[in-house]
Amino acid sequence: MNPRQREAVDYTGGPLLVLAGAGSGKTRVLTAKIAHIIEKGYAEPWEILAMTFTNKAAQEMRERVENMLPGKGSRVRLGTFHSICAWILRREAHCLGYNENFVIYDADDQKTLIRRLLKGMSFSTKITPGLAKGYISRNKNECIAPEEAALQASRPAEVDLAEVYLKYQERLKSSGAFDFDDLLTGVLSIFRQNSDIRKLYSSRFSYILVDEYQDTNKVQHELLKELSSDGAGVCVVGDDDQSIYAWRGACVENILEFSEDFPGTRIIRLEENYRSSGNILLGASALVNHNFRRHGKTLWTKKDAGHPITVRSLYNEIEEAEWILKEIMELMEDGSCPSDSIAVLYRTNAQSRQFETVCRKHGVNYEVVGSQRFYERMEIKDIIAYLRVVINHDDRLSLERIINKPARGLGAKGRASFFSFVDSKGMDPVDAMLISGSISGIAPRAAKELKRLGEWFRQAGENTAGGMSASEIVDSLIDATGLAAQYETDDITDQTRLENIAEFRRSVSEYDQAVQEGNLPGFMTDISLATTVDEYEGENSGKIALMTLHCAKGLEFSVVFVAGLEEGMLPFIRPGEYAPSNMEEERRLLYVGMTRARERLVLTCALNRRRAGVSQSGPSRFIAEIASGENRIQPQKAEFTSETPEDNITDANDSSITYSSGNLIRHPRYGRGLVKKAVRNGSEWRITVDFGFDEPKTLVTGYVPIPVIKQKGSITDLD
Repeated sequence: MNPRQREAVDYTGGPLLVLAGAGSGKTRVLTAKIAHIIEKGYAEPWEILAMTFTNKAAQEMRERVENMLPGKGSRVRLGTFHSICAWILRREAHCLGYNENFVIYDADDQKTLIRRLLKGMSFSTKITPGLAKGYISRNKNECIAPEEAALQASRPAEVDLAEVYLKYQERLKSSGAFDFDDLLTGVLSIFRQNSDIRKLYSSRFSYILVDEYQDTNKVQHELLKELSSDGAGVCVVGDDDQSIYAWRGACVENILEFSEDFPGTRIIRLEENYRSSGNILLGASALVNHNFRRHGKTLWTKKDAGHPITVRSLYNEIEEAEWILKEIMELMEDGSCPSDSIAVLYRTNAQSRQFETVCRKHGVNYEVVGSQRFYERMEIKDIIAYLRVVINHDDRLSLERIINKPARGLGAKGRASFFSFVDSKGMDPVDAMLISGSISGIAPRAAKELKRLGEWFRQAGENTAGGMSASEIVDSLIDATGLAAQYETDDITDQTRLENIAEFRRSVSEYDQAVQEGNLPGFMTDISLATTVDEYEGENSGKIALMTLHCAKGLEFSVVFVAGLEEGMLPFIRPGEYAPSNMEEERRLLYVGMTRARERLVLTCALNRRRAGVSQSGPSRFIAEIASGENRIQPQKAEFTSETPEDNITDANDSSITYSSGNLIRHPRYGRGLVKKAVRNGSEWRITVDFGFDEPKTLVTGYVPIPVIKQKGSITDLD
């Protein structure tokens, strides 16, 4: 360990904030600190709580601690924030009116539920499931209950959304379900409403360690304060320069202002980088230094300067994808880099299409990380829905999904009759299945099949309560219901679904083998909290990785291509907006992408990207900011122009230039243009220019030099 790492491991004198720069060995520090606390006798393993943000990271930490302290590391309470809260709720959910066999709805379930609610409601404004889901999540992240949201609503849209929020929570509770946000807010509510329960858990832990603290939201920050209220030693590790999840509630202020909530905090900076070469670090540091809200840190490495950062401009997104793949194929052919150590990163999911197209065209294996998750595939969602009903008969959303899957002759009328009967009688749905022959509106064949299904659910519930393993329950389900049999055809899609079902069975068996006394509710909690990164095969896949910059967090590759460095794409500007809502976070996002690279980093931009509703305005300002450091960027000239964005970067920010309607300007790519409109925003200008094309172009200054060559011009000057 280097001196700063050792200092962080040894310090136990009070609250500790470890500012761990990219690639500085923070996981090693966290695991070594846990082992140090146990070895020195400061706490028993079960008195230590360690939390991180992905199951993959938690598993890696668990394995490292166990290797360092065999037989002890496995007894540390270690997991994600959500898994720790799910563990608490399994014991305390009764305080919120739930039983311990609650189910957890994922994002897809949430949208399905909201979509069904919207069909039965009428509003003065247009509300989509995605809009409502985002509104609900934001309120929960701010600890705002439905009733409070309704009181705060002022605009018609807010009033309507608050009503959806209220109905959504009512439906969740009647179904015995929590969504991801509820796992956190539910525990926080219990702690604040019941001091005895809060004390039960806060007194249980002598030390609390939190990884990736820059990604915590308000609820998680408050949970840490509640859990440490009995004097537990607190250590948080994170990097404010890698805070990239504000859109899902993360609050960078939690790490920036940590010492205010935890007086006497000691701050230790980990600045030696063990991942990237010198030029990559210099470029990334130059970029992030343009942010104001940050703890200062200077990354350095003992590695050589390595390859210069390459910047390449292409005509459009098609040429960009072709050029990047050509570079990748050359790396693979000369043996300098295996395919599974190469990543292409981009800002939006839509950008993956061109890369997928050229990969298929040239026969290159690839994996789109963060696309449809394994557990979100139709056939797997069906199995999961069955299992949810096994442990919670009140889960109406899941029951509605599978009550006629596979087909049991229960049409729309029969379904309506069944659920109407259940609601009118207040019956357990499984009990209603057993007497479905007496329910008016259900055909004899459907009634017979429903009775068989009810008998299976009843037996599966008894087996689960009796301790039968999760894999045995799943095997019984698949065999008894015919879920697999329906796909036994020659159709390729059906064959893929059968393979997925077989893979699911393997995943359950692996769970049973890995977890002593594992059971179906435990398995269901595990898969409910899985993320796309948890499923990524990594550098053993034999495939190049295609993923968004957000998905790349926590990963690393020998070679990284970051595509789409245009103003409007990165930094991202939504259609109809003038500027990004959070420029500093956009800058941090690119910083994260750059620091995924170990040896080579290539940045590309497409000067004519087709994107509906947005006027492209040239290369990203971030290219100039990267070049402002001491590193050397290696320019590569594009075939279609004599100048690339980086060639004139140093002259792009001339604040003495002013623009007004009628100015004649010269753009390095488009040539002469007549300014039709000019609006100033700080040191930048947003100008609409007629270059003699079909439509004027809207540009933002500060990326390439755009000199005024005539104060008052006309359209004839463009010739």
